[in-house]
Order: sequence, then structure tokens, then C-alpha cells
Amino acid sequence: MFTIIGERINMTRKKIKEKVWERDADFIMMEARRQTEAGATHIDVNAGGDPAKEVDDMRWLTEVVSRATDLPLVFDSANPAALEEGLKICNRPGTIINSITGEKKRIESIIPLVKKYKTGVVALTMDDNGMPEDYEGRMRITRNLAKIIQEEGISLDRVYFDHLVRPASTNPGQAKFILEAITTTRKEFPEAHIALGLSNISFGIPSRNNLNKVFLAMLIAAGCDGVIIDPCEKGMMTTLFSARAVLGMDEYCMEYISAYREGKLK
Repeated sequence: MFTIIGERINMTRKKIKEKVWERDADFIMMEARRQTEAGATHIDVNAGGDPAKEVDDMRWLTEVVSRATDLPLVFDSANPAALEEGLKICNRPGTIINSITGEKKRIESIIPLVKKYKTGVVALTMDDNGMPEDYEGRMRITRNLAKIIQEEGISLDRVYFDHLVRPASTNPGQAKFILEAITTTRKEFPEAHIALGLSNISFGIPSRNNLNKVFLAMLIAAGCDGVIIDPCEKGMMTTLFSARAVLGMDEYCMEYISAYREGKLK
């Protein structure tokens, strides 16, 4: 199954933050339902509007979003207390923690939650030395994380590697390193998943949607079997289904045909 994590319910977005703090349940439920109807397989929940309020906001968000959709949630935080608050309320089959990194403190605080609640986990390719700028750095962290995770008794089929997209406008050549890292990760760890948040690629560029759609097709061709996107963004789901059909990942184009019949290719 291709994993589509709907990214819209994120309190770093001004509108979402305002609505959460107003406790506007109808608005948040609408966001969850829109993404579900657009074709998301998971709904990301990020309550990071204010560290002092994050645990309470995560509790409220989880209760509201879980009422609006039957999809598994992706709990998005570096705060283990906020993550566990959400997990205690809603831990459906397919639930994912977003995220772990190669940072020692992050590993020590997040791995126990992954084991306790038997969730999946997004693994970001950064560590205590920061975010790598090249292919080699990304692969070094990917291999280290895979080793640590397996040593903890967690199978790699529960891991979603994210090689951290950088803006094309300020980091020329970064997309090439990411695509190379995805291809290598797919070969070395075939049981693992690869799911990137791709919208950073277009940061600072007009008509961002054009870059997002093109890069999405490239990621799928390189070996991604998941993405963190806004499924309501114009043309994103059409691009996703089209790329999978063209690349032979959608046998006889049945997913594409079904999506067309369900009105998801608008």
C-alpha cells in the first residue's frame, strides 16, 4: 500500500493554530474529513503551536480528529509527553510516530514509545551533527538508524525513512542527493518504507504547486512508497496516481481507474 500522510492539521500553520486555540472542533473535523475524502491513508496531527500548551492541545486535537475520521493518525512532535498523550487516546492499527532522528536524546525518548505502543515511526536523516548536505551524510545516518532500530527489536517494515527535502531555491543539487539516497535505501533496506515531506522543495518559489507535483513523480520513480503531502492541493493526487500507473506500480492502472471513478482526480 502507498502511504499518503495528510499534513494539513499542523499548528505551525497560522490558521490551524488559531482554530485549535479557539477550540473550533467543526473546522478541525472538516480538515480531517477533506483529507480523508481526497485520498489520504493517514492524518498527521501536530500540536506544536506553543510548547507550554502542546500536551493539552495534542489531547484536544486527537479527540477531535479521531471523531472525524477512521484513518490511523500520525502523531507529529519531538515532545514524548505530547506523543504519548495522543497515543493513549487513539492508537489504531497503522498509527505512526513522527519522528525519530539519529540524535541520542531523541532515540532515548522516542524508541520506548514505538515499542510500548507498537507503532510505525518516521525516521529523519539528521543526528547530533545536524542535517547532512550530501548523499553520503544521508546514507550514513540511514544505516545508523536502521542498525539502532533493529537492535531495539523493531522491524524495519515499521520504519518510514525521510531523507529531508531542502528548498531548490536555496540548496541547488539537493534534490539529486535525495533521489540517490532513496534509491540506495530501497536497495539496502527493501523491507523499510520511504515517506518524505516534499513541500520544502518549492519554498520561496512562485506557483509552488508546479514544483511539488514534478518532485512527487520523481520521488515515486526513485522508490518512495509514501509521502507527507496536502492531498487537497491541486493536482497532487492526480500526479500520484498517474505516476504509479505509468511506472507499472499500479497493475492494469486499476488504482488510477478507481480514483477517477471516485472523483479523486479533479
